[in-house]
Amino acid sequence: MLYFKEEQKMNQWWVVLVLVGVDLMILGIFIPGIYEQLILGEPWGDIPMSDPGLILVSAFTFLVLGGVSALLLSAKLETQIDKYSIRYRYFPFIRSWRKVSFDELQEFHVRKYSPISEYGGWGYRFRGRKNIALNTRGNMGLQLIFKDHKKLLIGTQKPDQLKALISKIQENKQENYG
Repeated sequence: MLYFKEEQKMNQWWVVLVLVGVDLMILGIFIPGIYEQLILGEPWGDIPMSDPGLILVSAFTFLVLGGVSALLLSAKLETQIDKYSIRYRYFPFIRSWRKVSFDELQEFHVRKYSPISEYGGWGYRFRGRKNIALNTRGNMGLQLIFKDHKKLLIGTQKPDQLKALISKIQENKQENYG
């Protein structure tokens, strides 16, 4: 039985705005060049490419832009907690569920953090090999500290609900083992 379930996407207005802005800036460079060289027949730039080269580079650029935008906008962080473990995945980066048993953890708690200064931003972030953050927005997360001293921070938009659940889990653990 699941005690906690959360699904987050990277669909903030500013992320969409940045992606669209970058896409439009790059398209704004290529489209006039394509028009000038392929439609008007005038070479584009100081050292113009061949027509097939311009088509190939433009198509590749549009595909990469579309792919990166689709990747970021399809990213979904899912977290589930039951009586024994925490499960998470961050599609498309982590496709299958990863399971962390409470027995593997030295400590776990909800904390406020600074995404930019601690991890360099949002997403699937590394701070060395032993410190990973998975987040989509905000500055609250479930900090997992493993017995081998590795750390995993899973972002959350439900910190109060998570804090209450963790308190119950830790109380039950003490009652059962303490």
